[in-house]
Amino acid sequence: MGGNSASRLPHIGREHILNAYKAGPDAVVSLFEYLQDTLLSIIQEHEIRIKELEERINKDSHNSSKPPSSDGLQKRNYKQREPSGKKPGGQKGHEGTTLSMVKHPQHVQVHEVSRCRGCGASLQQQKAWGYEPRQVFDIPPIAVEVTEHRAQIKRCPHCGELSQAAFPDEVSHKTQYGTGVQAFAVYLKNYGFLSYQRTAEALADLFCTPISVGTLVSIDQRCAGRVEGVVEQIQQKLIRANVVHFD
Repeated sequence: MGGNSASRLPHIGREHILNAYKAGPDAVVSLFEYLQDTLLSIIQEHEIRIKELEERINKDSHNSSKPPSSDGLQKRNYKQREPSGKKPGGQKGHEGTTLSMVKHPQHVQVHEVSRCRGCGASLQQQKAWGYEPRQVFDIPPIAVEVTEHRAQIKRCPHCGELSQAAFPDEVSHKTQYGTGVQAFAVYLKNYGFLSYQRTAEALADLFCTPISVGTLVSIDQRCAGRVEGVVEQIQQKLIRANVVHFD
């Protein structure tokens, strides 16, 4: 953490300081404001990181998913909680949890400064002293891709017979939905507990892919048929097990 913070501190040499001094009071003020903003940003990140570490240390089996065996020999002190009189939810001025910056982002956009905010002089030919980073975490645009399978056809030079290559087993129709779309549909329907209608609406809204309820039923039935043997094996093992851990 320290090395990363140090690399963000701009190196300001004597020449830069003298140039700011010669440019006048506004340039000196701008230089100090830039340094102050950079230091405050680093301090805030450190405070957030320290808070996250403290919360991680204070977690045990009572306030997280950690097993009781991880609590060790320490006994939890229970205190009677008194009403605070505050409304539920985040309070005014409360600093929420913030995302941690990553070391290697997938994309970098550089926003150039063209003019001095002090005197208005052009900065087009000046090299940057440094950069203040801010990161945006987002989901990239998701779109359904179409793969065309072309079965090659050749004519035999000896007998004139036309021969065609075989399609993969999973490519059985002129147009069809791929395994990715089908898996996502089964996930929404069975793990997400959505109805067929709402699953169709979700796929249309998220991927601009209209799928009828009838098609979803067929996808669901095919998936059930493929896992039927596995489900039967699981049932038999549960029947033969001494303890099935239903509690």
